[in-house]
Amino acid sequence: MPQIIRAVLPAVFAALLAPLVAQAGHHAEEKVDDPLVAAAEFPLLFRRTTLVVRDIETSLKLYRDGLGMEVIYDQEINRPHSSEDREQRLRLIFLKASHDYVGVIGLIDYEYGYPDHPAHTKPVRREGFTPGNAILLFNIEELEEKWSTIESAPGVEIISKPKLTSYPGYGGVGEIRVLVSKFYDADGYILEVNQILRD
Repeated sequence: MPQIIRAVLPAVFAALLAPLVAQAGHHAEEKVDDPLVAAAEFPLLFRRTTLVVRDIETSLKLYRDGLGMEVIYDQEINRPHSSEDREQRLRLIFLKASHDYVGVIGLIDYEYGYPDHPAHTKPVRREGFTPGNAILLFNIEELEEKWSTIESAPGVEIISKPKLTSYPGYGGVGEIRVLVSKFYDADGYILEVNQILRD
């Protein structure tokens, strides 16, 4: 009898575990396909920085055409204005760098279709590296080859062209060599676009 039990038990356990294994496999597939499920694995996820812009087409010439980001969402949203008796038209665009759920840049024009709105003529502030100003940092390959497109994007103002900079390595071990460029975009946001150099 014990020999029969020993022979049958593996088959019984396999039959009982099959649905659980299948369910676990299905869950694993969901994690790969559904970024919301994957994001639930982390208690804090920094998804996106959204930039309020004056001219969304101008911004695209830098972020899409110059840096090579990919548009993954582009919608016009019409709704009643919250404080004025008119329709408000917004255009919202998401651009991804290497992932479509983290490291995303949003561009939003809250007065899309109203070119004469004061929001579009508000003076651009270029205050440098002072409190209250953020720095958007990108790592890029072939920075020098892409530089002319970046530099010629409308409204871009160069702070410093690509130059070699060295930083102490993590834990103080070795050094990190980086080709660093800094500039303002058309709305006055500061960008630092770097290429990490490898020997």
